[in-house]
Amino acid sequence: MKRAITLVLDDTDVIELMRVLIDDDSEGALSFVRMHFKGKARELLEGG
Repeated sequence: MKRAITLVLDDTDVIELMRVLIDDDSEGALSFVRMHFKGKARELLEGG
């Protein structure tokens, strides 16, 4: 079953995401994912 996550980012978050992608910053990417997806992934797993 496929599930979708909607992520709303402010300008600061978009800039941080672009920095992570441009710098190929794996630690920064992990931090970004943890900050923005942790709660949303938990909600999906719990049926939300």
